[in-house]
Amino acid sequence: MSAHEPDAHGSKRNRPAEPADLDIRPLPDKHTLVPLDRRFTAQEMQRIRMGLIPRQMEDKWFIYWCDGRLFRHRSWTGLCIYVVRFSCEQGACVMTEAKVNRDPAQYKATDDARDAALISYLIDVLLLRRPAAYPADASSGEQAALAQWSLIGRAMLGDQADEE
Repeated sequence: MSAHEPDAHGSKRNRPAEPADLDIRPLPDKHTLVPLDRRFTAQEMQRIRMGLIPRQMEDKWFIYWCDGRLFRHRSWTGLCIYVVRFSCEQGACVMTEAKVNRDPAQYKATDDARDAALISYLIDVLLLRRPAAYPADASSGEQAALAQWSLIGRAMLGDQADEE
């Protein structure tokens, strides 16, 4: 199955996303560590571990779970932007830290607090498929909408890449 096509039945895939599903690049040496502290239930972790395979150009992220970490790559370029570490005990998991790309040729953001908010937002909207307030930093509604479209694409309209 191609990363950009639905399965043979046009429905939800039955397996988690894997690194081989898209041409990806590793997190560059130039990165920073951002502390995180958010708890997830066992049911939420099941969805998070499934990841996300982009199906259209408007799907902006490729996300997969590997070795207790959630990897997030931009879908068009394969650039790794976030590697989020979790600590899991007795069914619940806590998001503890993220390595965040700080190579200015790959990712221009430099605000750790904003990246922490975006990491949580992306999990809510793309993986848990629930509404969340966009952590806007733009000065106007129009700028915020463009930034949101650039960040999550069609998911901001309620469309999901892996439909159920």
